[in-house]
Amino acid sequence: MNEQAFSAKKLFSLKKKTLEKRIYDFYNLSKDTDSTVQYLVALQVRERLGDSEFHLILKELVQHLFSQRKVTKIIKKFFFYFKHYFTSKEWKYLNLRVFPVRQYAEKAITAVRSRFSISNIFGAQEAQVE
Repeated sequence: MNEQAFSAKKLFSLKKKTLEKRIYDFYNLSKDTDSTVQYLVALQVRERLGDSEFHLILKELVQHLFSQRKVTKIIKKFFFYFKHYFTSKEWKYLNLRVFPVRQYAEKAITAVRSRFSISNIFGAQEAQVE
């Protein structure tokens, strides 16, 4: 969807209930995950600017977007801004879901480092000396 449903003025001036309803309706009609996530990030900015009533706004929608919808570049880009919407167990699952290659690479690097650790190298040299 090229056309933006919400202007910056609307995102930063409408009341919480109005925005919740409109964003939820927008998502249900369009199924545009990327735009919805970007609107939710804008609402987090609004919260950081002092509008505390926007804390954890549309929590159920956020959880649905990150756990049920296809992982896109936008989801990956803004993923870490939504950590406080999830429990630690959910966050670990989502981290694996959103960045599966990163998790595999970290495990592989750890395994390689453990095989070539300093104690293993010196242990092999001492065995050759004896």
